[in-house]
Amino acid sequence: MRQGIDRWLWLAILVIPIAAWLFIDSRPAPTVPDPGATVPAPAVDIPPPDVAPPPQRAEEKPDPVPLPEPRDPPDEPLKLRIRALTAAGVLLAAGTELPLVSASGRVSTGEAGFIEIDGRGLQWVVETDRRVPLDLPGGQWVIDFTFQEPSSAVLAQLEWVALARDEAEALPARLFLSGQTVVPPGLRMLVKVMFRDRILEGGIELTDGNKLWWSRTLVSDSWFAGRLDLMLEWDSSQAAEPMRQQIEKLWPPAAREEVWSWHGSMSVDDPDEAQRQQREIASWYLQALEEVEASRDLLLVAGANARGKRASLLRDPQRTDQLYEHPLAPVLETLGRGARFDFKRWRILIDEDFPRRWKKWAAESRIPWPHRHPGAARNIALLFGSLNKYSRLESTVLYETLGKPRHLNDFVANFDWGPATERKQTLSKLRNYIDSIRTSIWP
Repeated sequence: MRQGIDRWLWLAILVIPIAAWLFIDSRPAPTVPDPGATVPAPAVDIPPPDVAPPPQRAEEKPDPVPLPEPRDPPDEPLKLRIRALTAAGVLLAAGTELPLVSASGRVSTGEAGFIEIDGRGLQWVVETDRRVPLDLPGGQWVIDFTFQEPSSAVLAQLEWVALARDEAEALPARLFLSGQTVVPPGLRMLVKVMFRDRILEGGIELTDGNKLWWSRTLVSDSWFAGRLDLMLEWDSSQAAEPMRQQIEKLWPPAAREEVWSWHGSMSVDDPDEAQRQQREIASWYLQALEEVEASRDLLLVAGANARGKRASLLRDPQRTDQLYEHPLAPVLETLGRGARFDFKRWRILIDEDFPRRWKKWAAESRIPWPHRHPGAARNIALLFGSLNKYSRLESTVLYETLGKPRHLNDFVANFDWGPATERKQTLSKLRNYIDSIRTSIWP
């Protein structure tokens, strides 16, 4: 009986709080105002009266400033200096008609070997009823015409070749070619400009009718004075069968897939200028080689003196004279011999004095007309590089002989042999480079 009462008691303890939470409102009761107290009216949003906004003044804009009408930039004057030569490089006689026509009529060669004219409106006469504008940009241009001698070429031959060069060298050169052909239109011919079997320019041109007219923009930026070879080639083995069959009727060797060619020439400047340039080139290379030989001999004598010996080259009067004409030759008197050798002055000589002199010779920009003798131009840089290496090897051998550790600045290469053997090999390379340059400049 007691257990039943306890159970009901516990149930009541659990149920009563839950029931109170569910059914009894916990919000506070409203407060009753005191008699005579003023109760404020609740706030009510009242829409504002419909009042039109004040009129806005239109934004004042300044009167537009009239812009100037666009104008084409003024044409830069085109001034041409024209020279005409034969295929052999000889100036044509005054009054020789050129394949050019201006507003004043046909253009002819002048009394002094050249003429100066306004190039605007100038046209190339390809044939009687066909004229082509030269279309050169404004500026000062030099045009060298070369008249081609008639030949027995079967398929085609050129009559006139003209090289146009910008005097400021800011624009690429242009090559104009005109002639005649008997081949059908669409034949691909190779045009080559050469100097001593070396191709300076080349490209493919297509035939179009019986008259040839080709205009090419050239890549080369260095045109030296002289006579250049000009070639037209057609390789029958590369032609399509229908085209080759047509050419066989005109030139039977096409059946054997042979290469047809025409040979001509073109002149740049006149013979006097070509000779002047060649003299300047030869003089520059001569001085460069003398610098190398005198520097090498000075190092040889200084090294021999340091070892207490006499250089055998001093028995050659010509080499001795060339050596003592070098601006740094007086250093030999101050370097000393053996134990009295002045290492400090030696370092100044090979680390500062010589490199400063050699730098101006090794720079490619200092070489006059490098495209005329490209092999010699390349060898000049290699020559002075080998000379610098030799100076470090001479110094290494000198330090070893006098019991000194190798100087840090003399580590210029990993040697395949000992320093003395490497020194001998480098001297041999110097002689080879010198001989190669001499052969190129003075064949």
